[in-house]
Order: sequence, then C-alpha cells, then structure tokens
Amino acid sequence: MDYNYKNLVIDNIFTEDQIEDIYKHIDSAKDDQKYLQEIFSHTAYLNWLPQNIVDRVVEVAQSTTDIELELRELSFARYEKLIEGNPVQLLPHRDETFREPRLTLDIQLRASRSWPLVVEGRTFVLEDNQALTFAGTHQVHWREKIEFNDDDYVDMVFCHFSEKGVEKEVLGPYPESDAHLGEHDQKMREKAHYWQKVYNES
Repeated sequence: MDYNYKNLVIDNIFTEDQIEDIYKHIDSAKDDQKYLQEIFSHTAYLNWLPQNIVDRVVEVAQSTTDIELELRELSFARYEKLIEGNPVQLLPHRDETFREPRLTLDIQLRASRSWPLVVEGRTFVLEDNQALTFAGTHQVHWREKIEFNDDDYVDMVFCHFSEKGVEKEVLGPYPESDAHLGEHDQKMREKAHYWQKVYNES
C-alpha cells in the first residue's frame, strides 16, 4: 500500500435511503455504545453499522486502490460544541491507535457548517455525502480551529481499512521513549513541523 496515499474526494457515497438507515441505526444505539470525548468535541457511536452500509463503504474504498482491502473499524461520530467557550479543534495527529497500516475513508454525512480538514498541509472542505481518503497511520491530519454555535454539528462516518492479510502489529509497539523509536515512528517524528505550525498558531 502506498502510505503517501493520494487524497481523493469522492462524491455521492450513499443514497438517501442509506443515509436514513444510518441515522435510524445511530438513534437506536445503547448508552454503552456511545463514547463522549469532550477533548475532541465529539460523541462516537461504536455500534458498527448495517450490512448495506458496510458493503457500500467497502465498495467505495476498494474503488480507490488495486490492493485488496479489509474493513477493520467503522463508527459514526457527531462533532458539536460540548464545552462553552472552548473552540472546536482536532489537533494534528496520526492514528497511532492502530499498529497496522490503515487507509482511512472519512465520510461527511450531514453538517450544519463547513469545517476544513487538513492532510499534511492540504486543505479539504467536504460537502454532505462526500468522502476523503488518506493514510491515517502515515499522514498527519487535523481540523482547523473554529467556533461552533450551540446548534452546529458535523456528522461523520469513519472507515478504517488495512491491506488484506497484513499481520497485526506490523508497525511495532508504540515506543515508551525516543530511544525505542521504530522505523515508522521515526519517520512520523520527522513530520513534527506539522504539529509545531498548528500549535504555534493556536
């Protein structure tokens, strides 16, 4: 897989019926399937999604690469103002939770406002029912800092794929100190200028 993955914006991910299926499914989520993350100003819904939605996101992601993909993680998230006076911001990061390479498909389902998404300095503004592809484990990405109104929201579907057959932990364990940086973590450390630029502007 090319980990400097070409970032593609894809239109018309779902039909209107599929979008309604997603919202019905999310509305039925149990309390223990909702994960509030105030620091990221969003609530994650960890109750997977219906099979017709799974089939569709796999189809879309697979259309972007000749490498056979396997869907590993799938979730819905709503971003909104959770703390009064705090701007909504997703700081620069790579998806270090995953220790196997990932292709990410970020789908904006519905939103009340625009919220630019940045991948290694390139800015993308998604419209409803559009998706962006990037390598979440290898490409530093973030959201611009903005002020949400009380009724603002951005609803996203996050889809994470690995190359089919790739062994677990291929990127190695996350190091406890700089002295134990593996090759992947060392390469990511070389991208620190993305973090520094945004932090300096915050």
